[in-house]
Amino acid sequence: MSSIETLVDEVARATGLGSNSRRFIGVVASYIFKQPGGISGLVGRFEQASLGDIAKSWLSGSPSMRAIDSGQVRRALGENDLQELGEKSGVGAKTIAPLLATALPLVLRTITSGGAMPASLPANFAGLASAPPSRRKPFRLWRWLLPLLALLALAYCGWQSRRVLETPAPATPTSNLAATVSAPTLSFSNAGGKVDLKGTVATVAEKAGLLGAAAGAYGQKNVTANIGVDPGIPAASWLDPLKAMLAAPALKADGLKFDLKGDALTLDTSALPIDMRAEVSQLFQSRLGNVQIDGLYDKGIAALDNLKPGYGATDLAAALNRTSLTFDNNSAQLTTSSLSTIDRAATAILGAPASMKVEIVGHTDNTGDPALNQKLSEQRAQAVSTALVKKGVPASQLAARGVGADEPVADNSTEEGRAKNRRIAYAAY
Repeated sequence: MSSIETLVDEVARATGLGSNSRRFIGVVASYIFKQPGGISGLVGRFEQASLGDIAKSWLSGSPSMRAIDSGQVRRALGENDLQELGEKSGVGAKTIAPLLATALPLVLRTITSGGAMPASLPANFAGLASAPPSRRKPFRLWRWLLPLLALLALAYCGWQSRRVLETPAPATPTSNLAATVSAPTLSFSNAGGKVDLKGTVATVAEKAGLLGAAAGAYGQKNVTANIGVDPGIPAASWLDPLKAMLAAPALKADGLKFDLKGDALTLDTSALPIDMRAEVSQLFQSRLGNVQIDGLYDKGIAALDNLKPGYGATDLAAALNRTSLTFDNNSAQLTTSSLSTIDRAATAILGAPASMKVEIVGHTDNTGDPALNQKLSEQRAQAVSTALVKKGVPASQLAARGVGADEPVADNSTEEGRAKNRRIAYAAY
């Protein structure tokens, strides 16, 4: 198979354009060489939008292609060019940006294969833009008239038979009908650098964006995907943060698996080393805060699970202090992704003697107004207490207070240090 046919096949699968991918590729390739300077000129437009490193990663010779999203494409190329490209390719202005985010890296990688930097449109791309768009077959009366007459004849025979035969009982619906998809889904597995994606999203644009991000992160040849499109389901709230996450080194971990359904995620890091399990879990918890996550590996959760029967206040506090919770930005609202940690903490507290008290202490970094930090630390501590009470812990067994930025455990002059200082701590007695 030629490089052009390979490209057509890859774009067709990644975007869902099918036979129209040939024309789409031709329009995109022609657009590249209409830029002043051709390929260098196009890369320059991305550089002006502070996206030059991403665009350069698409050229042959770069070890891996980085993903781009539709918003970044719009920023680099502008609405006028996108409008024109949408019209010429026949895909329309609404979907052109996400489709370009998927296809443009593949087109540039093919054009520059072997280190080539052609100054004009290569001959093997020249005829693609003139490929006619896929059309429906013209209407022909005879194609449906004969089947219609046959159906009418059968209906007449059936009517005659009902005059002499008893009407049969209505058929019972079969139990093996396919379940209706009611929410966006995604199944992910990474085995030896080969990524398999399965699921359903609401639009072609969502599909294109997801596959483009996966191709950029893992390489097109390393991604196998079976992503359906169902306009009847809601948009995936987790899609944009997940696409950004795919570029993180932690998500290259061999053996990582996860399943998303609606706003619930099941994470499987059991095949990963312990430190990597914690890093991946923390990444999901911080980036997908609006998703309920099962399967998080947290050193604190592991410590809570490993508490030995008869554990005392010291052991309980030590385990609780290894857990991590996250809140919405500048808010006392616990993220949904922290609720499984609250679950485990409540179970551990309920397993301790009823006379044991647990104090919850909120801490912040030193950024901003001290009075506001003090108030936020109090509110966050109280939010944790309230969440534990909802899980069955008696309110009389808990106390909550905030200390603002007064008790740092790390250097507030660095982001890493500030992140460590923003925490919930526990004391048990």
